[in-house]
Amino acid sequence: MESQAYLSGARKAALFLMIMGEDFSSEVFKHLNEKEVKLLGEHMAEVKKIDPKTVSGVMDEFNKAMNAGGMGISGKDFLQKTVPRAFGAKKADDILGDLLLRDGEKSFEKLSSLNPQILANLLMNEHPQTIALILVNMKYQTAADIMQLLPENIQGEVIIRISDLGDVPNEIVNEIHEVVDGMLADMGNETGENQGGIEAAAEILNHLDHKTENAIFEKIESLREDLADEIRQKMFVFSDLVSLDDRSIRALLKEISNDELILALKTASEDLSDKIFNNVSQRAAEMMKEDMEVMGPVKLRDVEQAQLNIVKAARRLEAEGKIILGGKGGEEILV
Repeated sequence: MESQAYLSGARKAALFLMIMGEDFSSEVFKHLNEKEVKLLGEHMAEVKKIDPKTVSGVMDEFNKAMNAGGMGISGKDFLQKTVPRAFGAKKADDILGDLLLRDGEKSFEKLSSLNPQILANLLMNEHPQTIALILVNMKYQTAADIMQLLPENIQGEVIIRISDLGDVPNEIVNEIHEVVDGMLADMGNETGENQGGIEAAAEILNHLDHKTENAIFEKIESLREDLADEIRQKMFVFSDLVSLDDRSIRALLKEISNDELILALKTASEDLSDKIFNNVSQRAAEMMKEDMEVMGPVKLRDVEQAQLNIVKAARRLEAEGKIILGGKGGEEILV
């Protein structure tokens, strides 16, 4: 929060211009030199929150503009709109370059580079809404790794909130950036925006093991059964491979090893197994069936991991435009 007692003249001038609006400030900038614009810009760029009492001390009429507790625009957004009006696009880029350079550093990217266990420990005491906003700005696998390490009693809450996310207001995004920057600072390290939604929740769940996924769905179903159904419809699992056309199946088989495929088929439905066998040579199908017959008991989690690896390969091929996927409809267990 700004404190009136410590405001410099330049800071007061910056606040005044932001209060007066973009048109007014653009006209003022036309009568200043570049050094003066940069000085004001430095102060504007630092503005995050302003104490209404401080504002009223700068100018009486600011009380009306601050009746909602804020100006509704960040200092950097304000600069990017006003400076080009005063100097033109090309010159504005040069002036703003130094001021906004720090935008090139992505807090979420730095956070994603940390060990998932460390991140889970940092996040577990945050509000589920904050955790949701942070996770949707990470890679889905990273988010899934963190989710798996969070306490079970908040996993479902976080997924629900991710599903409900849409466009996030700038002021909320800025607050999340502050939380992330605080975490990095506490560890001795603004800005990446992303949208949540059901698809983001489904993508994260796609990367979880079945035990964690089932536990989360139990929680979601107990609170919002309809949402659980919507998320499931956006997911894709191993059993959904049966819906792929033969060309896509053959493309996928080129990406996986026979050993992994045989292990994954251990718990597959007859329809899916037939789908696979029909897309390899008769000799290859016979050999796979023989290998499956002589295979001894295997851990269920190993089977599920093999299936997850194949699903990841399928999703990669989809991202590359090579196949089209439909929607988706542990313990030491031996199978």
